[in-house]
Amino acid sequence: MPQERRRLLVSTAAEEFASAGFENASLNRIIRACGLSKSSFYHVIDSKQELFDVVVRDLGAGVVAAIDIPAPEAFAGDRFWPTVGRVLDDFTLAAQRDQSFAALGRMFYLSDAPDVATSAVTKSLASIQDWLRDVLLVGRRSGAVRDDLPANLQYRMAFAILRALDQWGVDNMDALQPDELEAIMQAQFGTIRRLLAPDTTP
Repeated sequence: MPQERRRLLVSTAAEEFASAGFENASLNRIIRACGLSKSSFYHVIDSKQELFDVVVRDLGAGVVAAIDIPAPEAFAGDRFWPTVGRVLDDFTLAAQRDQSFAALGRMFYLSDAPDVATSAVTKSLASIQDWLRDVLLVGRRSGAVRDDLPANLQYRMAFAILRALDQWGVDNMDALQPDELEAIMQAQFGTIRRLLAPDTTP
């Protein structure tokens, strides 16, 4: 499929999945909106599950290309919290600039999304979890992250809170004014820092 046609298919399908859910998403609506024939669509895509995975993979790759996601080592020492702040800002700006990225975020939290080991969502979450675990370990070793909790407990707490903040953000982004969004992002950053930073109280 030509790249422009594929991009149109992916963005159209993302909006359909994000708004209708997996079960209620209509391949016929997607095909019509893209101006495709059924034969040309099914020549490339076999099923709704495959289309869902293609959307997650393509948009996920787009996020990685649009955002400079630092390697865990970039968070060492004094760079930890400024780098965390920059990554959070970059994700928010990317979602504001490209509606497809916001739709991808909503797709991650669909209650009826396919839950199979080979799905793109499962693989994407595993990559995110591995990266976050390594970032926290770098922070612990360099003193930027508290080490009075077991590392695996700290990681599970951090991942759960980040996921809750992210889900709230993708659910409410369209209703927020830019100044409201900025204030909430700052509050979220403060919440994460209070959770993870060493206690400096004398």
